[in-house]
Amino acid sequence: MKETTSSLYKHSMKLERRTASLYVQNTGCQQCAPGCGWGPGVRDHFLLHCVVSGKGIYECRDKRYELSRGDAFLVYPDTSVRYYADEIDPWEYVWVGFSGLDAGGYMEQTDFTPEKPVLQGVEEELCRRVEAVYGSYGTSAWEGLEMTAHLYRLLSHLVHSSRRQEKEGGAVPDCAQLAAEYIINHYEEPITVEGLAALASVSHSSLYRRFVKRFQISPKRFLLEYRIERACALLLDSGYSIQEISNSVGFEDPFYFSRAFKDVKGVSPRQYAARHRAIGKEPVGE
Repeated sequence: MKETTSSLYKHSMKLERRTASLYVQNTGCQQCAPGCGWGPGVRDHFLLHCVVSGKGIYECRDKRYELSRGDAFLVYPDTSVRYYADEIDPWEYVWVGFSGLDAGGYMEQTDFTPEKPVLQGVEEELCRRVEAVYGSYGTSAWEGLEMTAHLYRLLSHLVHSSRRQEKEGGAVPDCAQLAAEYIINHYEEPITVEGLAALASVSHSSLYRRFVKRFQISPKRFLLEYRIERACALLLDSGYSIQEISNSVGFEDPFYFSRAFKDVKGVSPRQYAARHRAIGKEPVGE
């Protein structure tokens, strides 16, 4: 196998981004020489290629795919693959490598699967979106943000155009999960169970039943306990007053906040903070 040549490769990596929800790990475009390619080998991240012109072969899971202009193939993490250009009409492709805590979940909503990691005859829009990631590469902070934004747009396009959602009946979201995620992201705002039910497009009673079945707790109690857990984190920093903490976690009345805190933790906020400072770690069993 010939070594890869005639490549323009852009690599972007920061160690702290390993815990990000989604980030670009590398991106590039390449006009391959006849027969040149990569593998067999494995990657530690997702790697999406779009064929711009020419032909080539992608081998994965004992299958061989002949690809040409308008096709795309996905390399899954920790999966042995091999891909190489045609000897007569070598391909040119553009790619983006990406990873993150949410990357796998997003890809599960696309038409790519580990059993069939190729899409053939895709519209030009997909290639344009990959090229947009590549074109936005840069070393400045704003360029990094723009590159990540283009990656989100790319995955949004893949999910939106996926036929998998049609086969699964429109991929109706779990109303309990939707309500819980809203609480986690908006706990400091006024929230009612009625509002959560309206958000999820279900009745109050239906949301209650599904929420209890999913989380073994009511939506109202989930909201209360999540707010108190966030308050606990703030109490570990003694620089904040009870009033500040109360407002920060969605309680307008600091006295009600203190009563609710004791109901959940068994001690008042001040006792909780004092005990933590005394033992040097978060109290156990409260």
